[in-house]
Amino acid sequence: MASKHLLCTIACLLEFCYVGAQQSDLFIPTNVQRAIALGTRGADGKPGPKYFQNRTDYDIKASFDPRTGVLTGSETVVLSNNSPDTLKALVVRLYQNIYNPEVMRQTPVEPADIGVAGVEVQQVSINGFDIPADKLRYVETNMIVPIPSKLNPKSSLTMDVSWKVNLPNNTLLRMGRYDSTSYFVAYWYPQIAVYDDIMGWSVDPYTGLYEFYNEYGNFDVRITLPKDYVAWATGELQNSQALFTDEINKRIDLAKKSDDVVRVITPGDYHSKKVLKASTENTWHFKANNVSDFAFGVSDHYIWDATSVEVDPKTKRRAMAGHVYKIDSKEGEGVAAIARRTIERLSTDLLGVPYPYPHNTIWEGDGGMEFPMMCNDGPADQLNFKVFVTSHEVSHSYFPFMVGTNEVLYGWIDEGLVTFIPKEIEKEYGNDNAHYYINAYSQRTMGSVNDIPLSVPTTHLNGSSYFMQNYGRAAIGFYFLHDMLGKEMFRKVFQEFIARWEGKHPTPTDLALTLNSVTAQDWSWYWNSWFYQTGYADLALDNVVVNGNQLSLDVRMKGQYPVPIKLLITFVDGSTEQIYHSALVWKNSREWSLKQSFAKPIRSVVLGDRDIPDAFTENNSYHVK
Repeated sequence: MASKHLLCTIACLLEFCYVGAQQSDLFIPTNVQRAIALGTRGADGKPGPKYFQNRTDYDIKASFDPRTGVLTGSETVVLSNNSPDTLKALVVRLYQNIYNPEVMRQTPVEPADIGVAGVEVQQVSINGFDIPADKLRYVETNMIVPIPSKLNPKSSLTMDVSWKVNLPNNTLLRMGRYDSTSYFVAYWYPQIAVYDDIMGWSVDPYTGLYEFYNEYGNFDVRITLPKDYVAWATGELQNSQALFTDEINKRIDLAKKSDDVVRVITPGDYHSKKVLKASTENTWHFKANNVSDFAFGVSDHYIWDATSVEVDPKTKRRAMAGHVYKIDSKEGEGVAAIARRTIERLSTDLLGVPYPYPHNTIWEGDGGMEFPMMCNDGPADQLNFKVFVTSHEVSHSYFPFMVGTNEVLYGWIDEGLVTFIPKEIEKEYGNDNAHYYINAYSQRTMGSVNDIPLSVPTTHLNGSSYFMQNYGRAAIGFYFLHDMLGKEMFRKVFQEFIARWEGKHPTPTDLALTLNSVTAQDWSWYWNSWFYQTGYADLALDNVVVNGNQLSLDVRMKGQYPVPIKLLITFVDGSTEQIYHSALVWKNSREWSLKQSFAKPIRSVVLGDRDIPDAFTENNSYHVK
């Protein structure tokens, strides 16, 4: 039980942080208030003086047969406990146990994989002491491992694990088999969960719906494959010279320097056996520093396009953009160039933060899923979708990888941002309806019982609400925020957010407080409405009076979500004029008035458009009789 002195201290700190320092009506969850009071987080949105973050460094050796989907491995993981707490047990993720018959799932899987795919842990030891199998506790997709003698603060332990995993051969859940000899491999190694100052251990199981929350660390990975197989992975290949032929290595080096797309591996290279030096099995050695996950793809016939772009004018550092796709794919053309353009624009004008990794390689698989330095994207025959999925997944390199947001609880931060931010790239490639998600959310979800506030953890959502809230409502919230702040201030806010939280784990509150501190304004009136409360957007025309070319009217904010005002004035001769104000007009009022003279007689006035949500549009137009 805490002492009275400690409780009083916490209470005083809470009052100071919440009332004195912020002077804001921003909703702050109580566990975040406690973190601010204890000094792990700041009331200004910065990490606090007592912020801590654990670290997990992996040394992995694995053997994988893509023809069967069977992987065997051993790993040594060093966990650094930087927290002030003594840890009695480890929470270890075994994601592929989602195929166990008895676990909870929110995403359909193929019946043939149930009870077949999954993880068999063969041996676990901590600091050299074997943990008996009967001491390991399995809870859904988590394994709980007791720590002999516990783990004290500011100390570390070494966990050794040997395991075998049967990967799913039928289900395509963010990864899987894409033909008889090609496989994208993810969530394949026992992974120590995050322990943070907000929730302690992250214990929510993997259900297939929501995404991930991983700790940062270094990865040293060796993967042994059958002969003739090529691997692409998170990190940088350490033994390229020993594996690839001299010609392939020359093309890789060229791609690292070229603004143009280089055909690194072609169909002819496979046909003439000029891809790899050895015809026996090979071990592929990759290293990645300070990343939160590791994924790889393997094939004996995927072709490889690559290019690169300068991402940091100060250091002249370049990053590669690659696309790996089926030898007979008709949709593979152009993806590497789109990825390159995305990296370039994120590094320059969209965020203005240099791309954080040495490469991003897109594997042609299914759907769209991000990993550090890797994406698994399905083929697209339509340019608009090809640009969307490429730019979206590449943009995830910033959120949740450069900045380690918690996708398990707050999936809307990264998905909302990377749904909105790359839309300028889609427009550049000719999409005149890039913000289609606005109308989709407005028509399908807004104001309904499924319009769940984003303060509700992602784990509480179902399939339909998950996608509409994370990719719809959240993206709209950031879209209108950008509209109010302007491009330069929006970039300034997120540049500061990235600088504060690169390689760390922010909460939504840290983002909102950063917004307030950078702009020196209180945005709680907007943030609470769009992200945390129930309601809908609804603007209405009222008191419209037209007298020839004279117009007076009121616009009332009848809903709870602030949105811009856009008026289309149509004149008798058929010409039009627009009046636009951002949602900032609603900061201190729920009514906006207009009195204006025009050069021509007025025929009609229409409020809103397809990119402004409105629950009741019947009160949005006026026609002169």
